[in-house]
Amino acid sequence: MKIKKNKIPIDQIIKIILREKPVLSVLMKELIEEYSPYSLREIEQCIEPQGDVPLHSRLTPGHRNENNEDYRSIYFDSLVYASLPQNHGKIAMIINLEAQGVLKGKSHVLSRGNYYTSRNISMQVGKFFDHGQYDDIVKVVSIWIVFNAPLYKQGCINRYRMREEHILGNVCEDEKYFDKQEIIVLYLGYEENESISSNVLRILLDESMTAAKKKEELKKYDFKLTESLAEEVEEMCDYSVYLEQKYMEKGLKRGFEQGIEKGIEQGIEQGIEQGIEQGIEQGIYSSLCSLMKNMKIDLQEAMKLLNIPESEYEQYFQMMNQVKE
Repeated sequence: MKIKKNKIPIDQIIKIILREKPVLSVLMKELIEEYSPYSLREIEQCIEPQGDVPLHSRLTPGHRNENNEDYRSIYFDSLVYASLPQNHGKIAMIINLEAQGVLKGKSHVLSRGNYYTSRNISMQVGKFFDHGQYDDIVKVVSIWIVFNAPLYKQGCINRYRMREEHILGNVCEDEKYFDKQEIIVLYLGYEENESISSNVLRILLDESMTAAKKKEELKKYDFKLTESLAEEVEEMCDYSVYLEQKYMEKGLKRGFEQGIEKGIEQGIEQGIEQGIEQGIEQGIYSSLCSLMKNMKIDLQEAMKLLNIPESEYEQYFQMMNQVKE
């Protein structure tokens, strides 16, 4: 398979997909209360994508984050300014979407979410409000899409925000003064559920599904691919197949070499037969390990990508456990 010279990694493709207005509008309508009454078309007209925005505006030389990455390379995955249909033009909310692998980094997703919302507020100084004019702070919402979550979390959506609680008495304040930060965590699963936004994301970001299959599945949710979004979906599918073939070929080559070597040691006829069989098995195992490491997925998902029959799953689970032991 020939891959374009400008082929970009899947994590970058995901970032581009999360910046597409049709994707943003579906998430905003279902997950953010302020946009639930409006149509997807109305919501799209309220979105102003901001492109690459650094998470840090001031850099500390030599300072690195928890993933040992230089802060100068860290940007919000997707950051948009959003108005409301009845007041188009005035920014009512700052929304950012982040794709989070469950094994990436040492901090809990909610701790990171709090940091990102705090940064989005502090970055407003001098742009949306001045010191001392805190009533003008624009509400910020951080939506985290978690991949490879534990089974008991998959398909779940949680919201975290400030709410008024009456400890003594019944004085009520206007919500607009304290409802300034919100974190939403969407744990992607592999099965269909009641959430339209979860299902749309599940299909769009499924690296094992063909582009044609994605287009067909998305019809169930009245979600149509724009030209640019369709191009990114095609890019993701092509790149996924390329990686699958690359790791398979590399693993099989290594497996055949190991198998033939072992075959020579055991005897020409019997050794080659048994060695090649074991070599193929070892090659597939090596491919699985490469996929898990490079694409940050679990063993079961790697076996799905390589189209390994379910009847053989247990065999590779045992091999993985033996190596760990």
